[in-house]
Amino acid sequence: MTDTSAVGVDKVNNDGNRSLRILVVTECFWPDIYAINDIVEKLVKRGHRVTVLTGLPDYTTTEIPPEYRHGQNRHQNYKGADVYRVQTIARHHGPIWRSLSYLSFVVAGWMRAKRQDWKHTDVWGKGENQKDTDRIGNAGIRSSALSDIDDADFDVIYVWEVSPVTMAVPAIALKKRYKKPLFLYCMDIWPECVKAMSIKEGTLPFKLIHWWTKKIYRQCDHIAVSSKPFFDYLERVNGVSRDKMSYLPQYADVGLLELDTDKIHSDKNTDQEETTDFLFIGNIGKAQNLDCLMKAMTVFKGRTDVCLHMVGGGSELENIQKMARDLGIADIVKFYGPKPFKEAVTFYNKADACVLTLDGTTHIGDTLPGKLQTYMAAGKTILAAANGAAMEVIEESGCGKCVAAGDSEAYGQALLDYVDFKEKYANCGEKARQYFRDNFMEEQHYAELEYRLTDLAKR
Repeated sequence: MTDTSAVGVDKVNNDGNRSLRILVVTECFWPDIYAINDIVEKLVKRGHRVTVLTGLPDYTTTEIPPEYRHGQNRHQNYKGADVYRVQTIARHHGPIWRSLSYLSFVVAGWMRAKRQDWKHTDVWGKGENQKDTDRIGNAGIRSSALSDIDDADFDVIYVWEVSPVTMAVPAIALKKRYKKPLFLYCMDIWPECVKAMSIKEGTLPFKLIHWWTKKIYRQCDHIAVSSKPFFDYLERVNGVSRDKMSYLPQYADVGLLELDTDKIHSDKNTDQEETTDFLFIGNIGKAQNLDCLMKAMTVFKGRTDVCLHMVGGGSELENIQKMARDLGIADIVKFYGPKPFKEAVTFYNKADACVLTLDGTTHIGDTLPGKLQTYMAAGKTILAAANGAAMEVIEESGCGKCVAAGDSEAYGQALLDYVDFKEKYANCGEKARQYFRDNFMEEQHYAELEYRLTDLAKR
């Protein structure tokens, strides 16, 4: 790994590498359920000093929780990381409120980036801050390994970029103010994502967003992409040089590899038919194209031996629930809402196979979604309707079957084939886990991430 002697922090983390002081910028964060929560926790555990600039939680309920209103809890501790929150507008429902929510983080985050002294933030577990830690209780976990740091200056800025890309604006302000390198982890490609909001290419709003997007990406010192097809898109559409990009796939909890996720069969009379259970876990939004899944499930209309379990929330949840009712399949599709990870994993014991759909009308469908890695780690057969990276991984690993994105008829036949001929898919779960071990392990992710961040911090 790259030598890190030039990095400002001279502490050594648990792996023997130099520790970094990382300022994370993300609009989305705990207590909402996002992968960035785990990333921050793991970086702290690996010996790094982490500070987070974020907004107010509102994803689960679409409203700001009472405990975060009227200026409450603007400075918290999460698993040893300092968390600073700016005032944001709740997303509520609909594109207008969602856009206002996005813009509020841009404005409030930019102002906080300009005005707060980010080189001398509070260090949890020291002096008077210990009182705050005690007051917060379980949320305030003292990081004793970092309690002797006198200066909270940072080495590098890390942006966890899901939609919208504008969440990087406060990070750009920090980069310019402190002359610090900016690393962006790209999981959604812009301006492609705005097409899912019914903003058509060639229109004035699209052109303005495209102009802004190019400026944002070009301000980054390094961009790590979660899907290989992103390389071509970012270079061709946004003018990002290949030499400032690298591939960093998402990872899933390795604990899933060790769990027994075999389906637990309920006690039934031998005269009753066995049910085939499909499972979807994740965001329910436009990019997931769950219309395709609902239409495909109509091949089981009127049957009682098939059930689809939907675990998750999102902007399209109510529309998909209505669609299930309108298609006459509400009796075989169950919705559970968003669940914390520890609860969500229990659903694997209900499932025979996992399902995945993506929008194929834009490059959004080229995404390698994090749920695919999670499904693989759980050792489940995967049945998908997707293009790009997801189709490539499923076919390469042999972990299931994938048809073209949006082809609900072909997808329905694929689901039907699984129900009628399960023996054909007997080894798919183990193939999924083996491919995961070879490509998506947590340690591989963090080793590459630390290498990139350290390299930037030396510049």
